[in-house]
Amino acid sequence: MTYDPVGGEVVITATEFKAKCLDLLDRVNSGEIRRVRITKRGKEVAVVRSPDHPAEKPWDPNSIFGGMKGTLIIPEGLDIDGPIYDPALHGVCDPERGLWDEE
Repeated sequence: MTYDPVGGEVVITATEFKAKCLDLLDRVNSGEIRRVRITKRGKEVAVVRSPDHPAEKPWDPNSIFGGMKGTLIIPEGLDIDGPIYDPALHGVCDPERGLWDEE
């Protein structure tokens, strides 16, 4: 059995897991161990982790992606997908038109 204290993972053979199963399950449930990888003949055959442990990485609040999610409020009447040019002027941008619907 090898234990990685940084990652909180245990790699163990199937034979050894059979002998220490209940203890390892209790340690996973308590959070002391994050994951148990079970191997058979050197190949990983199973992974045991707590059911409340997310399968994917959770959102990182320090990431630049999604950092302002939910903070933008678009007021009623703001046309964000309409053109800002006047077709009568052959595609010339009309700064006076703006983004607000005036209809």
